[in-house]
Amino acid sequence: MVAQPATPAEVIPLTLMAHRLTPREQEVALAALRGRSTREIAAELFLSPVTVQDHLKAVFDKTGVRSRRELVALLMTRTLAEAGL
Repeated sequence: MVAQPATPAEVIPLTLMAHRLTPREQEVALAALRGRSTREIAAELFLSPVTVQDHLKAVFDKTGVRSRRELVALLMTRTLAEAGL
């Protein structure tokens, strides 16, 4: 058995759950983290762009950020810290 630091793909979903995001908010947040536009997220998840924006606002409120950039920074900073980097 070899112990390794968790990868971002393993840590980020746990961080989103820790912020009590709903499953749909997590999906929207992950799509935003992948650089998808609101329109692309809407098409991918079969939602209206307004609904995507509503989910993003809820994500921002729950994580304490004000933008997609801040969300990425928050999640990557925590991921790197947990990996010991």
